[in-house]
Parts: sequence; C-alpha cells; structure tokens
Amino acid sequence: MHNIEDHIDLMIDFVSKKQNPTILEFGVERGSSTKKFIEFAEKNSAVVFSVDITDCSNVSNSKNWRFLQSNDLNLDYILEQFSEIKNNGVDLIYIDSYHEADHVQKLLSNYFSYLKQGGAIFVDDVDSFPLRLKKKVWGSIVYDLTLDSIKEFYYNNTENCSLKIFFNNNENGLTMIYKKKKFGSQPNKIKKIWNYNIFIKLLYPYLRRLKRLFKPISK
Repeated sequence: MHNIEDHIDLMIDFVSKKQNPTILEFGVERGSSTKKFIEFAEKNSAVVFSVDITDCSNVSNSKNWRFLQSNDLNLDYILEQFSEIKNNGVDLIYIDSYHEADHVQKLLSNYFSYLKQGGAIFVDDVDSFPLRLKKKVWGSIVYDLTLDSIKEFYYNNTENCSLKIFFNNNENGLTMIYKKKKFGSQPNKIKKIWNYNIFIKLLYPYLRRLKRLFKPISK
C-alpha cells in the first residue's frame, strides 16, 4: 500500500491499482507532481502525458514521459499528438493548470469521454478555507467558484460519475470525479444550476438575526 501523505501520493495510490496505467496531467510548471508521476511510471510500466502552455520539456528525459506545449483546451491538437489517449483512454487525469471555474469545467467536459471506466479526474485547489484564514480574498473566491463548477458538472452527470473531496491541513483541497461508465461515454451538456446572489450570502447572518428579533412569541 502506498503511503498517503499528500495529494500526489493519494493519486498515485489510486492509479497504482491499475494495470499499465496512463496518466494525463494538465499543468507542469516546476514539475514537482510530474516527477512523482514519472517515478511511479518507471516502476510500474505506466505512461505520463503532460500538457502546459509554457515549455517544460526540460523537466525530465524519461522514456515514460511525453510532454506537449499547448493550451490544454486545444483538444483536437492534443489528441492528434497523443493518439494513444484518443484510441485507448487514460486512467487518471490531473487538472492543475489555469485555476478558473469556466476553464476547469470545460476541461471536465472535453476530456471526460477519454477517461476509462473506473478512472478518475482529480482537480487541485478547491478548498478556500486555508486562504480565508490568511485573508486572501481573491484566491478564496477563485477556489470557491472552481469547486462550484466541479459540483455543477457532477450534478449534471450523477449517473456517469461520483464525486469525492479530500482535505489536508497542508494543502488546498482535492476533488476526485470517478467515472462509472465505459471509455467513450459522453458527459451530459451542462445545464446551469441556480445560485444565490453573493450579497444575499453576506447579508444572511444579519437577516437571520432580524428574523429572530421579530419572531412572534408563542403563547
């Protein structure tokens, strides 16, 4: 059993149960997660495909790793370069590129069908509470909106997948969308789910107090 210490370890533990697994990673940057995926791949006959908008090709020269410089929303180009994904699917997709709600939801919709049955999509940075403790308002809003977009995808596809959220004191949350249906099955088109106005959310505690103050006393 793999020792689960952080989010990367959790993902590696998940994919270690697959035979000759394939990993697709969006967002490389300095390559911290990439290198751990590659280390796992070299020991388990796995393949790692990574995509980043900047050139991160110097992260590794491993034969188990293939890098593509591209916008991760450029689906046709990525599938053209990584034909194995198009033909055979992947076991794990890790989204850690552009942390913006619409971008993440588009990635989920674009790549869900290329996920194998029993595979999962993981999305990093979805728990705003650690940032709220540090009074980082903008980051908190981004994380909350990202999590909302993931839940919106899930609630439009409950027959296709399940959703888990993992929390860690040292990290900012991780979601896992587990695919129930076979490779090639398409996600449903997203129908927007209503949400309350942000001002109502801020005013709610005060409105609740007012309601209590004016609540009739029962006899």
